[in-house]
Amino acid sequence: MDIKMEMGPGILRRCPCGALTVVLTSKTKENPGRRFYRCGVVFGENHLFKWADEAIVEEIEALAEKQVAIENGMLEIKEQVIEFKKDLTEIVEVIAASSKHLRK
Repeated sequence: MDIKMEMGPGILRRCPCGALTVVLTSKTKENPGRRFYRCGVVFGENHLFKWADEAIVEEIEALAEKQVAIENGMLEIKEQVIEFKKDLTEIVEVIAASSKHLRK
């Protein structure tokens, strides 16, 4: 049996037909005890089938990419906060100088 209908990276929650996926365990000689995802309604062509170990590795890789993007976003925000603090300091200084000048 060589059904290989992978619909995308990672752990897929739904088959393209809309059905939820289920996790089962292979009982074949080739893959005894190996877990897999498949369509929860139909087993066959054009319905999801994916080995769980492969899906989990893909999921971890996708999460690692997201983490890098979040870290980069945080660095940008940190730089913006530093710039805002500098601007605020300048504004406070201008207000203090203007206030002092108006009192004279």
